[in-house]
Amino acid sequence: METKSQITKIVLFIIINAIILSVLYAIPINSKIMENLCIYKLILGKECWNCGMTRAFLSILHCNFKNALNYNNKVVLVFPMTIAIYINTWYKYIIKNKQEQN
Repeated sequence: METKSQITKIVLFIIINAIILSVLYAIPINSKIMENLCIYKLILGKECWNCGMTRAFLSILHCNFKNALNYNNKVVLVFPMTIAIYINTWYKYIIKNKQEQN
């Protein structure tokens, strides 16, 4: 049987993720701000291996997979790993803490 604490954590998970996804979806991908986020590129004038990853992530959230690959093709590996780590962290917070208390 789920405890109130665990149900509260699940509700918190849903609310926080709804807010995060709403905010990220509202960010325009093609704005000038998005082009100048890389400190490495600003200082040295060259693109780093991670340039375009933020725009690629946002493109995936907008379901524009072709643009995501054009911004940075490493997004195919990095995005799923990021999501897996994020979900695993929440899993540990919600489920594992309950198991440790028993």
